[in-house]
Amino acid sequence: GLPETVPVGTQLAVRNDAPAELHELVAFRIPDEEERSVSDLLMMPPLDLMGVLGEPVSVLLAAPGGEMIPAVGDGSLDEPGRYLIMCAIPTGSDPGEYLAAAATSDGPPDVEGGPPHLAHGMWAELLVE
Repeated sequence: GLPETVPVGTQLAVRNDAPAELHELVAFRIPDEEERSVSDLLMMPPLDLMGVLGEPVSVLLAAPGGEMIPAVGDGSLDEPGRYLIMCAIPTGSDPGEYLAAAATSDGPPDVEGGPPHLAHGMWAELLVE
């Protein structure tokens, strides 16, 4: 449900109406010199992709029917440019287990589950102007 373009300073939020799955909104600013499309970037191995993107500018989580949990930043997109917006939560992972692991992890929690939600199309490119 994202528009293609938003103004600088837009603050994103995540709402989760799913009955069982935890979801997140992870926003990465794509470096200006990076010319590949988001779909091409997502074909890269995860470690290579993180090397291109660096740290996310925002990570917002929401349990099924729950309130938004800001994990990194507050959802504000304060720099113009291209952004990758995605959900990397493993499909079928237990929301409580994931959130408990996230509370003690320096990065994405290592929990059981299937491929990340982005493999099911939960990603988008957003232009911030």
